[in-house]
Amino acid sequence: MLERTGALPDAVVACAGGGSNAIGTFAEYLLGMEDGEQYAGNDNVRLIGVEPAGEGLDADKHGAPLNKGVVGILHGSCSYALLKDGEILHPHSVSAGLDYPGIGPEHSYLKDTGRAAYPAVTDAEALDAFRMLSRYEGIIPALESSHALAYALKLAQQCEETGEEMNILVTLSGRGDKDVDYVRRIQGDLAAEDPATHPVVNLNIEGVLAEMTAESNAREGL
Repeated sequence: MLERTGALPDAVVACAGGGSNAIGTFAEYLLGMEDGEQYAGNDNVRLIGVEPAGEGLDADKHGAPLNKGVVGILHGSCSYALLKDGEILHPHSVSAGLDYPGIGPEHSYLKDTGRAAYPAVTDAEALDAFRMLSRYEGIIPALESSHALAYALKLAQQCEETGEEMNILVTLSGRGDKDVDYVRRIQGDLAAEDPATHPVVNLNIEGVLAEMTAESNAREGL
């Protein structure tokens, strides 16, 4: 980033399911070096982990423990998780990689200390961002990364409206060619349209997953 722009980014945005790719990106901005000595710094760089809001944070179908979860023990660590009466709640996300009921304890610490922020992006917003990057840049992002991209686009729009200049670094944690058939089935005819003028509406993710699962089982003779 320093080599390409001559400065650190103003904001670093990454998707946060279990949180591994996000913490890998954030790590470079949690520590700094000065005169050969390591120090905790770079606090001027905003760290933003984007959780999956699914069908909305007010609905039951999301995967956002930092926004809607409680502190508990999940898979051997104390962190925020989607729990109720000691039972794990079923998460939801259009992205399989973010469909997880917990978050790494490092992110829980960053949230509680205020070092990082954790907004959430819906399935529809992530799908629109998937189409946006594919259509205008020729880069097919993974659906996981599309959540980060969707929030970065919101930041960019805010900057355009206010006249603020912001250098945003977005982590594209994987490629989306594996998601193309899935996305086209969800979006139908909208897949070929400009997401700026034809946003995603009326999602039927569960229906598409059931259809694809049945096809897979038929191929395997199950």
